[in-house]
Amino acid sequence: MEINSIGSLPGFSAIDTVKNKAEDDSFDKMLNNAIKNKDDKELKKACKEFESTILYMMYKSMKATIPKSNLIPESAGRDIIESMLDEQLVKEVSEKGGFGLAEMLYKQLKSAYNIDG
Repeated sequence: MEINSIGSLPGFSAIDTVKNKAEDDSFDKMLNNAIKNKDDKELKKACKEFESTILYMMYKSMKATIPKSNLIPESAGRDIIESMLDEQLVKEVSEKGGFGLAEMLYKQLKSAYNIDG
């Protein structure tokens, strides 16, 4: 008898797919609205959101390489709190300039779509 991981059970991968699709749609809508309305502030916000998402993915990948400690026992609550902390850290880094991806993307999209600002 084969035992599957939680991620391979019916319904769990679908939840991740729906969540990722919702995030993709919201960014896509934000960017399209900024371009359609030629809204400089909305374009800047969309670019920062994109950089924040990239930073979060990078941060999670780097964090996964660190060996886990048994000092604090693992639990669902701990995972939720750590995830919230990680998101907030990445958001702060992105708002303070990140690594410049948002600014470069903003400048390129602004000139490509003739958005004044």
